[in-house]
Amino acid sequence: MPFTLPKDWPARALTQLRAKLLDWFDANKRDLPWRATTDGKRDPYLVWVSEIMLQQTTVAAVVPKFNAFVARFPTLAALASATEQDVLKLWEGLGYYRRARHLHAAAIELMRTHGGTLPDDADVWESLPGVGRYVLGAVLSQAFDRQMPIVEANSLRVLSRLFGYRNDPRTGEGKAWVWQAAEAVLPAKRCGDFNQALMELGALVCAPTNPDCAKCPLANRCEAKRLNLQGEIPPKAARPEITNVREVGVVVRDGDRVLVCQRPATANRWQNMWEVPHAALAEGEDASAGAARVVKELTGFDAEPGAELLTIRHGVTRYAITLVCFEAELRGGTFAPGAYAAARWVRTSALAEFPTSSPQRKLMSALATPRQKRLF
Repeated sequence: MPFTLPKDWPARALTQLRAKLLDWFDANKRDLPWRATTDGKRDPYLVWVSEIMLQQTTVAAVVPKFNAFVARFPTLAALASATEQDVLKLWEGLGYYRRARHLHAAAIELMRTHGGTLPDDADVWESLPGVGRYVLGAVLSQAFDRQMPIVEANSLRVLSRLFGYRNDPRTGEGKAWVWQAAEAVLPAKRCGDFNQALMELGALVCAPTNPDCAKCPLANRCEAKRLNLQGEIPPKAARPEITNVREVGVVVRDGDRVLVCQRPATANRWQNMWEVPHAALAEGEDASAGAARVVKELTGFDAEPGAELLTIRHGVTRYAITLVCFEAELRGGTFAPGAYAAARWVRTSALAEFPTSSPQRKLMSALATPRQKRLF
């Protein structure tokens, strides 16, 4: 079903809605670092970096990471001249590291083709790695006031409730409907502010549960409120079935050094990042025996597992992972590339220099007191 404005909306209703929402945004928007302006204009580079970071990540988590990232890479040229390892290290903790690799690759491409400028050109942006429909509309509307819509979790919820759309707006026909709605409500000017206002309203007022309709500037036009269906619109997304996974990680020691390995670029996650050897345990496999097997199979080294160091529990997409970590002493062998692209023997004081996943960072941080078993 394509989007159409409700038949009972007078001609001026959409104009009034736009004005009310923009007025609300001007009065209530959060003071976020990427919203800074110079002569009334926003920096396209800061818009772009922030929007990449904000995908599937909360504002609270992004703010400190954004500030550190742009302090280290304040311009497109600075980002393009960095190594991928530098970029991944600054991204550490945000997750979804493919975003960082795409951002870095796109910066290099823009330096090569546009001399360090971020152009007001949709064709250029569409050709860049990591730029889909959302990022395209977010950057061009906010940085260049292009009349382009964006849809994410908050604006999706606001639009569905506003127009009383009862189907799932995340997939199929519903996804097409919500993008059409987002485009139809855009004003001719201040498109970037309007897009942000929809998202801000969803974040601050039109919450997933218990929306504060008394504070909503659009309440008198909201179909979900009129029908008292705020709790049913949009329908809740189906929760994925969680699979429990047991893994073992091994801190292999050679004197005062420990082994860290780099995941290959072809890995299914955490590409090019560093970690101690780890892998899933076989069904019914003893964790200590699995530790010796994992080291040999993944690295080529022989190691004798010793004390259990700690247990880390974390989640990746639909997997609940229990990672049991052991210490082990090197007994021989040579590194065999394959499962890992590279390996290094480093002192524990140098581990902070390597980009790692969040669970691996917990493990590496614990190595200063290896004999103390901890539960994370």
